[in-house]
Amino acid sequence: MIRREYDLLHPRLTVVPVVGGPRPAIDAAPGRTVVGHAELAVAMEAVADRRRAALRDRIAELEAGLHAAADELADAEAVADQRRADRDAFADAARWVESLPEAAAAERDRTAAAEAELVERLRADREAARALDRVLDQRASADAAIAEARRQLAALRSTGDDPARERAAGELAAQAASVEARLTEAEDQARARSEQTKRDVGETERELERLAREQRDRLARLAGLVDCLPGEARPPHDGDPLHHVATIATGLRGLAGVVDGELVGLQAEVDRRRAGCDERRRQVDGARLALDRIAPEDAAQALADLVTGVTEGLVVLDDVVAAEGHEDGLLRALEASEASAPLVLLTSDPTVLGWAIDLPADRGALAGPRTVDLLTATASPATASPGGHR
Repeated sequence: MIRREYDLLHPRLTVVPVVGGPRPAIDAAPGRTVVGHAELAVAMEAVADRRRAALRDRIAELEAGLHAAADELADAEAVADQRRADRDAFADAARWVESLPEAAAAERDRTAAAEAELVERLRADREAARALDRVLDQRASADAAIAEARRQLAALRSTGDDPARERAAGELAAQAASVEARLTEAEDQARARSEQTKRDVGETERELERLAREQRDRLARLAGLVDCLPGEARPPHDGDPLHHVATIATGLRGLAGVVDGELVGLQAEVDRRRAGCDERRRQVDGARLALDRIAPEDAAQALADLVTGVTEGLVVLDDVVAAEGHEDGLLRALEASEASAPLVLLTSDPTVLGWAIDLPADRGALAGPRTVDLLTATASPATASPGGHR
């Protein structure tokens, strides 16, 4: 007696060893659903497309999270940077306060020197003004005398052609011109000297104003620093904070220490947010890479979809496991799937055959190679009765 087809097959999964090369036309027999390389590739692409669509939504979600994390990191860094700048500013201010006594002494010396110079330059300016007045007076008197001399010369020249008088008139005219030139030069020099002394006075006055302004600014800044201190660290109010620079500097260094303590926690927060940002960036990068490849789980899901989508007849898997290079995932999918129709896996891969030998009895079995001849028979599942004989 010959046992029928379904008597020879495991009710769930039968693994049949085959050899390479042409095989009988299994798909020509009725009641067969054959899954080959092409069918699995199409199914894998469909699974990958569904995964990519979900992955694109996930990428958009991850990118939004990444942007939010980057903004939070930037905010945390800005806070830490500001407090770091505050700490440095307090430390710098303490050093500046400690330098004030020396700076004030130097400023007093510069002010005293400028005031002495101003006195000297005012004296020189007054002398230059008096000298200019004298020159102007001399010039006025000389101008009147020269004008009278020229009038007389004109009268002499009009009396006739006397050579002696002509010579005398010429000599007198030359003397008048010489005197006039000397007086003009003296006036120019006196004016230049007077203008220079006025510029010198203005320069010294501006220097004194600058020194006074620096002193006011210094005191104003010192008063502002005192206001920054907590009440217990402030010096007594005696009208001159320069008397308490050590107390003020100590208070400022205390503030710098407080901020330095805050920075420990702020920097830890920055590091935490940066690590979170880096992790989100890695997730985005990984998800983007996954868009461009077929994942091993895509092949396993595609095979599971194919075998569970058939409810009648036989599902014949034509050496698809070894061909796709995803043996582990595909084999696990076959072992775990709950197909409605019996499965027959044709394989020439020794690894797959070894896996079939170790299958639990309720999950599948390894059949002999002659079983492939049976699968080409024309009998359909509808006419074959499990356990029947002919």
